[in-house]
Amino acid sequence: MVKQIRSVPGKGDEQLPDGAMDANRWSHVAETGCGRHFFSRPCQREDCSAVPPSAYPHAAVCRAPREVVLVVDDDEGFRSNLIEMIEAIGLEAVGFESSAQLVAALPNYDAGCVLLDIRLPGEDGLAIQEWMNKTETTLPVIFISGVKDVSTVVHCMKAGALDFLQKPFAEMELRKAVVSAVGKSRVRYCELQSRALAQRLLEALTPAEEEVANLISRGYATKMIAAELGRSPNTIKIHRHRMFAKLKVHSSASVANIIRHLNGDPM
Repeated sequence: MVKQIRSVPGKGDEQLPDGAMDANRWSHVAETGCGRHFFSRPCQREDCSAVPPSAYPHAAVCRAPREVVLVVDDDEGFRSNLIEMIEAIGLEAVGFESSAQLVAALPNYDAGCVLLDIRLPGEDGLAIQEWMNKTETTLPVIFISGVKDVSTVVHCMKAGALDFLQKPFAEMELRKAVVSAVGKSRVRYCELQSRALAQRLLEALTPAEEEVANLISRGYATKMIAAELGRSPNTIKIHRHRMFAKLKVHSSASVANIIRHLNGDPM
């Protein structure tokens, strides 16, 4: 049996409206508003003709279901001020005074970003960032600190931090960093949901249909598949028809795109 399909780790299952995929017919060669080859995303299912291309991924249609900016700083006054500035941008914000509170809350959110002070009670910000990297969270980190030590900044950025803001920073500087981080997080969330949806559809295939799908993704025609699997062309056509119906596609190219997307290959 040909086995190429890999499972994809995701953060929960997004619930789609009834008939959403049928209505969209899964145009697998169409790009999302932000130019990615994802499947059945809100901007592909809904009428977004009034949304300018420059608005993605910051348009309202791109907002993730559980999206938040998490502000982690033990200075209550400073933390409250940051939350107010973030809410003025139009984003939800929640504040924490310790790394332990962040660790407990992080699994509740799918997208956004984390404004993280380097010096915190208990584990410091760098240790928390290392932990977040292991969890493969979709929320990027923006470090905030009153002391700008070059070696620390370099370490933070090498470890995957998206930005580093030195206190005191201007509101526009904060806005630019947060908006950029949330946009990147939304794209990553969309990718995970798209791949999880493709995974669920592929899991509905029988072993025989999965074999045919994998060979189609490698460019095999019906007669070649029949020869490879030792079955008649008519049998392969039946598997192909049923597989197309389950995946809600109309072409071999769409099948190949689904499998490439699921495996993280270029499309």
